[in-house]
Amino acid sequence: MKNKQKHIFIIGMMCSGKSRVASLLSKKLNIPFIDTDRDLTSILGFSIAEIFNAFSEEKFRLLESTYFLEHINTKQHIYATGGGLILDQKNREALCNNGNTIFLKTSIDTIYNRLMQNKEQVRPLFIKSPNKKNLQNIWEKREKHYEQCAKIIIETENKSLNAVADEIIKSLNL
Repeated sequence: MKNKQKHIFIIGMMCSGKSRVASLLSKKLNIPFIDTDRDLTSILGFSIAEIFNAFSEEKFRLLESTYFLEHINTKQHIYATGGGLILDQKNREALCNNGNTIFLKTSIDTIYNRLMQNKEQVRPLFIKSPNKKNLQNIWEKREKHYEQCAKIIIETENKSLNAVADEIIKSLNL
């Protein structure tokens, strides 16, 4: 598969800009984009918080993984993945083997500020303990997986969405 035909996977913590960057990349590259969280909640008819509450985080992760692994066998897409997708080994293998994985590395302070500005977007792992220490704990469980899967790491601090998208395009030689 040539570089231009591979999927582009955008990974990173909640509120790192994955969905917005993926949408912008989709427009710039004319490649369809999929937001795995948005699609999954649309299919199930429940918010992520409702799935966590009614079932469990584990059930959500299973549904998320099943959806993702089945979907990547289709034509080329740009994927904005859920922040926890990388917790499952099969998902990490798929990210490494089925496309170009871009990690949007964003500081805990920036993520915290974005979460506090958008309280209407309920983030189940944050809302149960809405503080920086909780975010740091989530980050520590995920950091090695993000870095392990990433072909490219983009530092997002003080960069516009457009600058981040252009850096991805340049890094992938697209």
